[in-house]
Amino acid sequence: EHLVRAKSIPIKGAVHNTYVTPDGKHVIAGSIAGKTITAIDAQTEQVLWVMDWDLGIRPMTFDRNADGSTKNLYVQLSNYNGFAVVDFATHKELRRIDLPKLPAGKKPVLEGGNESHGMAVTEDGTKLVVDSRLNSAVYIYSLPDLKLLGSVDVGRSPDWVTLTPDSKKAYVANAGSNSVSVVDLVAMKEVTRIP
Repeated sequence: EHLVRAKSIPIKGAVHNTYVTPDGKHVIAGSIAGKTITAIDAQTEQVLWVMDWDLGIRPMTFDRNADGSTKNLYVQLSNYNGFAVVDFATHKELRRIDLPKLPAGKKPVLEGGNESHGMAVTEDGTKLVVDSRLNSAVYIYSLPDLKLLGSVDVGRSPDWVTLTPDSKKAYVANAGSNSVSVVDLVAMKEVTRIP
């Protein structure tokens, strides 16, 4: 059986990643070079809106309203150790949150991907997990209020995070140490590091 491309949807700049919103209604494409977020209707495959940014677009994640629709879009940006918060309905940036500064005596990690690359929202929608390559740490924020709940030091230069379906653990890919950190999100500690 041969796979055939059914359609191409042009966007400004090369695509870094595409995501489907939790309700399955939208496909969201981010571009580093184009510095854009493009929202596509998953049904009609037409571009609905485009957001222009001052920095390139890196990983994104979403949380949901009570009815299951997309509430906010959380966006990591090129050369920024933090993330932006976007109201999905109005596609307006609400704020940017800087990740904590490095503690005294800790040197920034400059190898690997972007300063902050990899984020996820827990299944119950109560926590946002954010990687920092610069700090070699994972930060956990409460939702919806975005208060810092804690941080966990992981391997060198974390570059991606994937949560278990029950959101009790995060698997963090460490580009700089060629390992995966297993983080207990309840206890907020690294429980295993897999070479």
